[in-house]
Amino acid sequence: MTTKYRVRTHFAALAATAALASPVVSASDEALIDRLVANGVLSAADARALRQPDAGRDDLIRLLVERGALTGTDATDLLPETPPERHAGLQYEPVEPIQPREHLIRANRFRVETADGQHRFGVRGRLMADYGRGSFDSELESVAREDGPIPKHGTIIRRARLGVLGVMWDNWEWQMEVDFRDDEVRFANAYVAYLFSQGRLAVGHFKEPFSLESSTSSRRLTFLERAAPVDAQRPDRELGIMYETLIPRAYVGVGLFGGRGVVRERDVDEGYSIAGRASFAPHLTDDSFVHLGAFYNYRKNAVDRDAAELTPVRLRTRTGVRALDLRLIGRDDLQGVDDLQRWGLEMAFGTGPFSVQGEYLRANIDLDRRAVVDALGSNATDANSLTLDGYYLQASYFITGEQRNYRAFSGDFGAQQTNTIFGRNGPGAWEVAARFASQDSSEHTRAGRGQKLDHWTLGLNWYPNPDMVFKLNAMRFKNERDGETAKGTVFAARAQYEF
Repeated sequence: MTTKYRVRTHFAALAATAALASPVVSASDEALIDRLVANGVLSAADARALRQPDAGRDDLIRLLVERGALTGTDATDLLPETPPERHAGLQYEPVEPIQPREHLIRANRFRVETADGQHRFGVRGRLMADYGRGSFDSELESVAREDGPIPKHGTIIRRARLGVLGVMWDNWEWQMEVDFRDDEVRFANAYVAYLFSQGRLAVGHFKEPFSLESSTSSRRLTFLERAAPVDAQRPDRELGIMYETLIPRAYVGVGLFGGRGVVRERDVDEGYSIAGRASFAPHLTDDSFVHLGAFYNYRKNAVDRDAAELTPVRLRTRTGVRALDLRLIGRDDLQGVDDLQRWGLEMAFGTGPFSVQGEYLRANIDLDRRAVVDALGSNATDANSLTLDGYYLQASYFITGEQRNYRAFSGDFGAQQTNTIFGRNGPGAWEVAARFASQDSSEHTRAGRGQKLDHWTLGLNWYPNPDMVFKLNAMRFKNERDGETAKGTVFAARAQYEF
């Protein structure tokens, strides 16, 4: 073959393949293949292989490279880029590969992406509808509620969230999610994050790193609500900046946060917090794990300049279902809080369908004595600081053989998978669980208003498929305040789905 002829066939092959947009060799390409055979670039056997149903134009380009009609650089330019699998195996939702890739779309959890994987867009949401019914001692009205009779049952849309999320230019993750609760619309997650090879730096509105159960999404909780000490002591979502690792067997997250949510109050100097959490998995296999972790949060309280006072601090929890709004911890807000430190230890263990987890939490609260007296007068405590603490321990077992989806890289639990799908090939997944939780908030800025709670919960969960769960909780609690004790029993149910 002469140099002139080789150049001509090389140019013809390059121009022809560059003009092809479809990934599959079609009938319209027959003339091109025939011309390449006639010019001696391809053999008859090559042509037969390219006309097979599963052949694509990437096969044609590779053959042209092998026959010397195209260079490797030409092939790189012409072949569709295979996107790298970032953070492979970490079940990190924003960048998880979409399967099957040739579709580039998931209908049940809508995701689309460009062919090179650099840009991705998704929609997600969740709905949780709760019902609660209770039976309470008459003393509970003076212990946990003071504004009228206690309701015996109720319903509530606990969460109705709608969000969009995605990746831009392969390295930028973003999310915008709102929560439609009661008659209000609130921000949940609203942030942008830069993805490094082993971590992410996020700026926006999201959770502060704190506690195993706080870090676990509400979609993945074993019970309707988080355990009493976690619910009472966990910080709210705040605006801030946070760095988190993305490595297989450990997690570290540190951040700096503001202190008044997303509502701007011109008379308030907002506070700030410094938060950190770390965990690791000393043992991790396909069907068993051991999780150990710790967390710390320092918060400087906000100041209301107009009222010349420190803003009230709310650390509270309810019965275990929000449909019955009885504040068993934190009936009264704390006044005159200068700053508070919260820390805790966490552990979890799982083997096959059985798992246990537990946490200890403690809050040390420093008071401004003058501010406490100004706010409460003769009812003010004579203490300069308060100590609140609590713990919980829970266990669960999947009757149908599934196991909890522990994620060591983020130190939490992910989406629950089912061995069967109800209505198709089996009963779905069934889980039984039990929990004991205790929170001691006896010390309070208002003398005699501290509370203590012991809370027992039995749970039964049915997952008909990975996107739905129905929960039943039977709860018993004992609540104390200022020498008075009250008990109650609550039955609650939830219907939940996500997309």
